[in-house]
Amino acid sequence: MNRLLDLRRVRVVTVGHPTVDVMTFDLQEADGRSLEPFTPGAHIDVQIPGGPVRQYSLCGKAVASGPYTIAVKRENESRGGSIGMHERIEVGTLLSIGGPRNHFPLAPGSHPNLFIAGGIGITPITAMITELHEQNQDWALHYCARSEKHAIFYLELAQLAPERVHTHFSEKPILDVDALIRAQSSDTHIYCCGPKPLMEAVAQATSAWPKEQVHFEWFSAPEIDNSSNTPFEVELKRSGVVLTVPSDRTILQVLRDNGYHVDSACEEGVCGTCETAVIAGEPEHRDALLSEEERAANKTMMICVSRAKGSRLVLDL
Repeated sequence: MNRLLDLRRVRVVTVGHPTVDVMTFDLQEADGRSLEPFTPGAHIDVQIPGGPVRQYSLCGKAVASGPYTIAVKRENESRGGSIGMHERIEVGTLLSIGGPRNHFPLAPGSHPNLFIAGGIGITPITAMITELHEQNQDWALHYCARSEKHAIFYLELAQLAPERVHTHFSEKPILDVDALIRAQSSDTHIYCCGPKPLMEAVAQATSAWPKEQVHFEWFSAPEIDNSSNTPFEVELKRSGVVLTVPSDRTILQVLRDNGYHVDSACEEGVCGTCETAVIAGEPEHRDALLSEEERAANKTMMICVSRAKGSRLVLDL
């Protein structure tokens, strides 16, 4: 299970302002424990002081001595995450973090790699491209942003291989996703991270592709149709308590209503914080994280959005 169990302290050692609406933060250990190595595509959970827990992708190349680098775009409709980071965090600030964890890893093997990034969605992709470039692997990037001054890491990536970096700078979407996907060879692995409309366009364009060749990092979940929800029971194995989950409530909400605490963050099925082990029963997976193989195994579920296909689930709680 993925939980915020191993929180640790880090200190902000550098703050940058690379674009008009993005700040970067370099984090170094502050509790005597070395930072754990991470793989490209990984993220950390950050407890915003006085605010929520948010997930931020780790940028750049991992080195043994750190630091971790994250980039945070200021969102005008922030629920306390990005504004908290922009307004409250400075050099010397201590933060609690969990992870790193990786739900967006590079696929193994040698094959073409197409990256489609929108805005701040470039952050995990930066680390992935850096890794592939050092391995002399085949890659290409299509980068969508409002303008060059909004495109974090653009200059660094263009310096790696300018012929591989294709920009689509405009206030309105100008990337022809369908044409781009049609132009790819059948062995290409496709990675996408960015705003929901871009993600949904890529998902639609790749709907006939092998699932193992298309990879997404969702910042917000696709829309979920709750019209067919039905009630079911959840048994908490450790206590034997049985709770009813009505059609208009989630498992996570019902647990809270009854005094049970489970760590959560996004509550949209995109971060993995509330991932819970399933002992019996068949979940109806509605998250945007688990692979097809993980869903078929039914060993875990995201209790913030997923439900039961049958009348009862037994959870390791």
